[in-house]
Amino acid sequence: FPVSPSNALDPCVGDGSPLAEITSSSQVIRYGIELDAYRAGQARAVIHEVIQGSAFDVHCPAESLACVYLNPPYDFECGEGRNLRFEQLFLDHVHRWIRPGGVLIMVVPGPRLQVCDKVLAVHFKDKKPYPLSHPESMKYKQVVLFGVRRKRREREQLRDRDVERACVLMADMSRRWELLPFLSDDPDMVY
Repeated sequence: FPVSPSNALDPCVGDGSPLAEITSSSQVIRYGIELDAYRAGQARAVIHEVIQGSAFDVHCPAESLACVYLNPPYDFECGEGRNLRFEQLFLDHVHRWIRPGGVLIMVVPGPRLQVCDKVLAVHFKDKKPYPLSHPESMKYKQVVLFGVRRKRREREQLRDRDVERACVLMADMSRRWELLPFLSDDPDMVY
């Protein structure tokens, strides 16, 4: 993906409508990756560039994206001796692509926030999770988490106890996600 002042990626783009909606009021170059050929074709109607294939086979320059919208499959990867949640695998793979000061918008089941705790604690600041109120979102216990990618210097200045404290907070949010305030139309923070 070429570097531009304003670009966004959805590595699980589906038909492209969520990323198109999120970026509709901005001059943003939209990129998508979709495993399913039919849905990749649908996404091409609203996304500037779509790669049909696995996000894990795509190589993107580090720190080249202003925004990543991540709504990965809610499942386990079954491998030899290592069964990890897709939420964690996708975040581990794509977080490096977000430039310092860039924004992560991640939609995952509330109870799964904890599996992403270390990457979120070290690489992102100003993290705010909100349960989603749409009936389909409630069915899957979905939470949207916003975060800003830390600069390298900020990451280097983190102490172990800061990371540990952030992981404990993420675990608490994961256990008590339904008590978090819902995402409203009136933002309490601007990214």
